[in-house]
Amino acid sequence: MAAEDIPQNVVSFLAEHIDSVVQLEALLLLHANPQQPKPAADVARELRIDPNWTEAALTKLAQSGLLESAAAGYRYAPRSPELDQTIAALAREYQTRRVTIISMIFSKPPDPIRQFADAFRLRKDDRTDRPGEEPR
Repeated sequence: MAAEDIPQNVVSFLAEHIDSVVQLEALLLLHANPQQPKPAADVARELRIDPNWTEAALTKLAQSGLLESAAAGYRYAPRSPELDQTIAALAREYQTRRVTIISMIFSKPPDPIRQFADAFRLRKDDRTDRPGEEPR
């Protein structure tokens, strides 16, 4: 089954809202039990991933209007019925076409703003004090 078989609303949703498999898995975990808020640590434990990655993913999903953040944790709460329907379709597609969905996430074009910012990041081993000097 090819990516062309994935519904267009799901393809658009992935392109707009999902940057990583961690985000996708966290969203779908909360989608499966929408009434129950979960702390980030519980989501990390259930998905067997680093709690810092989980917190970052959940925060971004909440900022995108897909989750609510509260003292008890994060809860599935898309900002519109259309988003809810699209996420339900994504959950169905992910059950049967996991590899295709993951491939779509990894094949997204890089964010040009992030690339620009990363161009100015200094790495310790790349730094030199003067032009022409060997990296330390």
